[in-house]
Amino acid sequence: MDVLAIKMNVEEARRWLDDGGEEFRLGSSRLKVANQRAINRTLKHMRSLISMEIRDRYYTKKEDVDAALKVHEAQSGKNQQGSLVYRNHASLPLSAFGAAQRKTFVSVRVLKAHRTRRIQPGGKWGILATSSGRAAVWMARGQVWARTAEQEHPRMLFGPSFMSFFGLPNVSKALSIEMNEFFAKRLAHETRAWTLLTKMLKVNFVSRSQRP
Repeated sequence: MDVLAIKMNVEEARRWLDDGGEEFRLGSSRLKVANQRAINRTLKHMRSLISMEIRDRYYTKKEDVDAALKVHEAQSGKNQQGSLVYRNHASLPLSAFGAAQRKTFVSVRVLKAHRTRRIQPGGKWGILATSSGRAAVWMARGQVWARTAEQEHPRMLFGPSFMSFFGLPNVSKALSIEMNEFFAKRLAHETRAWTLLTKMLKVNFVSRSQRP
């Protein structure tokens, strides 16, 4: 399992706020909640961003990609940490890449840059050919199956590991920059929200107490 983690110590968050020259006057418990919310919102933002980037490259559905990216939210505590977990070498079934059963063949479209193509004999799976020369491939129970040279029984086919997206040049660096910048904005927003909420509650309390 590979992990894209974000962690922030509450005391570090307090120092970061002080360096910004703003007076939030948050208690320790409220700062922890603000920090926790900022981490979790950042993780969800990163999952959406990564999902969108992957779907721009691969012809697959949002729900399939999102299901492969698990958000582990930060919980209450001093050293709060959340993470986005994914399987780097995991692959979706080939059926997730627009697979369709035609009259005499099965077609798929893995990359958006490519057109829909029919599955051919041979290839990395070693798909056998029928007597007519076509690939011994068919769809059943919603999945793509094939007869291969290495297996006696039909084999379910899988697409490429779209998580290889993380291995593309400069991707990790770009994701790290985006994650840090978004987290900083969210933490500032959450602390301001707490400060404003506290002021509103005080005003409401005072106004109620002054009623005749």
